Amino acid sequence: MGKKTGHSCDHADPADRSLLSAAANAALLLEETMWATNHDVSIGLDPVIALDGELFIRRTPLRDRILRVVTDPVVDTVVIKPVSRWPEHFRSAVRRMSPPLGPSAHDGVLDALIDDYARDVESLLGTIRFAAKVEIQPDGYYANIWDDFVLVSRTHAARLSLSATD
Repeated sequence: MGKKTGHSCDHADPADRSLLSAAANAALLLEETMWATNHDVSIGLDPVIALDGELFIRRTPLRDRILRVVTDPVVDTVVIKPVSRWPEHFRSAVRRMSPPLGPSAHDGVLDALIDDYARDVESLLGTIRFAAKVEIQPDGYYANIWDDFVLVSRTHAARLSLSATD
C-alpha cells in the first residue's frame, strides 16, 4: 500500500473534532434504527485523512486514491458519476442492510436519518469531488453484508464502511 500523507482527524482542530462527533452521532442514530434482534449494522467513517488540495484528485491515479484509505484487498471499484449522487448509493447500501423484518423506523424517517448522515459527512470532509464504491475482500471479517465507499474532497479522503451481521 502507498504511503499515507496528511493526518487523521484524530489530531484535528476542535472544529473538525466537533464535525466528526456530529457525524458519529448521526451514524449511531442510523445504526440504532437498523438494529433488530440478531441483526447489527455498523457505519464507520475511518480513516479520515487530511489532504493538500485539488492536486490529489487531478494527479493521483484512481488505484492510489483508493489505497490511500483502504487497506483490505480491493476486488473491484465503481466510480460514482456524477459524484453528487454518492448519497443515493449510500442510501441503497443502507437499505440493503435492513433487518429481515424491516427497520424500526418508517421509510421516511430512515431516509431523513440517511440524508442527515450524508450531510454530516460532507460538512466534515467538504464538498465531495470524487466518490467510488469499493468491493473489498476483508481479511478475518465476519459480516454478512458489507459496502465500502471512498470519498474525497479538496481537503480530505475518507473510507465510509457499512456492515451488517446476523
